[in-house]
Amino acid sequence: MLRRKSVLIISSLIFSIALGFPANATDVELPEEKLDNIRTNCRDIKQSLKRVQNSDRNVRVSLGQTYQLVMADYITPLNLRLVKNNNPNSDLSSIQSRFASAREAFNRNYITYSQELETLMDIDCSANPQEFYQQLEATRSARATVAETVGILNSIIDEQEQTVTFLRDSLKTNTDLKVEE
Repeated sequence: MLRRKSVLIISSLIFSIALGFPANATDVELPEEKLDNIRTNCRDIKQSLKRVQNSDRNVRVSLGQTYQLVMADYITPLNLRLVKNNNPNSDLSSIQSRFASAREAFNRNYITYSQELETLMDIDCSANPQEFYQQLEATRSARATVAETVGILNSIIDEQEQTVTFLRDSLKTNTDLKVEE
């Protein structure tokens, strides 16, 4: 029974981190029972956090490369081509600017999250379970900020796609009208 309860507590801690749910409980004193569970399962929690850290590192590299590719191979070349053709598009220029800013925010936010996670992993949860829990909440909050930035970047990519589709369709319609005349 105690082993099952411990697994549930560990799972809920890791699940909360993995989903990035922010919690505003940094000043909440945990009941002694929960503090004891953190103390008892400290080693397992640390191992799970290490797995999360490794997984997040791989995801961060993948996302960073994807965002770089989107900017370097799609957004910037299209805008440059439109400018060279004396047909700049203010919507696409705005998207490029917002994407660059959001990408920088992603990098900053990930660094902050990574530092929070490192701080969390450095805390001896056996000796300081309350401090560990408070840092866990700060880490969750930082991870939620990263997730929010990823959502913003994905939204901007969707907007880019819609704007390019509209531009392509309008250029095609204008070309078709000229040919018919």
